[in-house]
Amino acid sequence: MKMLGAILLFITVVAVATDVRGQEEQVEWQDKPIICTRLDKIEEGLSERGERLLFEGIQSTTVRDAVGLSSIPINLPISIYVNPKTKTYTIIEYHPSYETYCIISYGSGWRLIGDRT
Repeated sequence: MKMLGAILLFITVVAVATDVRGQEEQVEWQDKPIICTRLDKIEEGLSERGERLLFEGIQSTTVRDAVGLSSIPINLPISIYVNPKTKTYTIIEYHPSYETYCIISYGSGWRLIGDRT
């Protein structure tokens, strides 16, 4: 009887683990509206909100090509601007081939993890 219980427990664990793993492998791309414009318009908004450049980096990102989402990611400069007093932020990516800047996220409540304020 103990053996039957152990076998049932083993089968249950394998079934649950398989189901969870299958869910992790399911990925769905979402379209999210973003704002793209010229640098002078971006700088105008950043200045109005008192946000200053805090971080820069190069992101690897998927973009659209003629047939849909490209299978090859491209590298684009990304910048994060923050107003430390009001806690607003803006995240911008630059597309050099189009000479355009896109706001991929903006909002409020910016904080550093471990920040005591």
